[in-house]
Amino acid sequence: MAFRVIYIENEISIKIKLNNLIITKGIQDDIWIPMSDISMIVIDNLSTNISIRTLYALSEQGIGVVICDTKHHPAGIYSPIANHSRAPKILGYQISFHQTEATDILWKEIVIHKIDNQRKVLQKLDYIEQAKHLLDMINNVEEGDPTNREAHAAKVYFNTIMNNSFSRGNEDILLNSGLDYGYAIIRAYIARVAVAYGLNTQIGIHHKNEYNKFNLCDDLIEPLRPFVDWYAYNLLKDECIFSANHRHCLVNILNHKVLYKNKKMYLCNVIEEYVSSYQSFIAGERREIVYPDIENYIGEEDEL
Repeated sequence: MAFRVIYIENEISIKIKLNNLIITKGIQDDIWIPMSDISMIVIDNLSTNISIRTLYALSEQGIGVVICDTKHHPAGIYSPIANHSRAPKILGYQISFHQTEATDILWKEIVIHKIDNQRKVLQKLDYIEQAKHLLDMINNVEEGDPTNREAHAAKVYFNTIMNNSFSRGNEDILLNSGLDYGYAIIRAYIARVAVAYGLNTQIGIHHKNEYNKFNLCDDLIEPLRPFVDWYAYNLLKDECIFSANHRHCLVNILNHKVLYKNKKMYLCNVIEEYVSSYQSFIAGERREIVYPDIENYIGEEDEL
């Protein structure tokens, strides 16, 4: 599996030669990176020079590209349309699955695993009573989550870690910048992997917005959000500004280690296994999906 996520914040030129990505910056020596090692590139400088031929070569290798805006927020995703040999067949599985009540059952699972990961984050932060409150909510999640336990849990969770002052979307709260950036990186990566496995990202499980091209990504990301929450909280808790170094660190969360299916692997590879298990599940090839567990988050290590 490809594992490297390349973050570009300087004005450079990118080209492809002999199956290598070549990064050129002024008169400095070129940097050569094997394309087979790269899973995604994040470009956080609008002066970066990249050709259509290079983008085509990246798509041929299944490498996703995220473009950031002038505020350094991820603004666009470039990903292959479909590079899976069975894409039409898998699309049929998605459509068939989407038309059954199994989506409500699966959404219940997703919500339970998301809230459980949030509960474990609160436990890590020694908010024991609030963690117990989330456990009560988990026990009351119904198929399709008609009582919206997900939203109620999120209110308790974020108000707790922000001392009741939290408001999602408030740019004056530093943690929001970190969460939005981290979520966007994970969402983009899920989109890249979903396409690689022949999935249509517009066909969601619970999210069904006709204007959203990434409904499926917004479903599958839910149990992964607490990974970003935990890391961003610790990264930014003593900071005053959201800096380039913070953005670089949040991109690098994809290279953090997680124990998944009894194997230690990069988070980017965990996401690939997770999305693959969803694809196999709707195709009837497996009976359950293994969800990433924040309890098994290891973080940064020099070597696997």
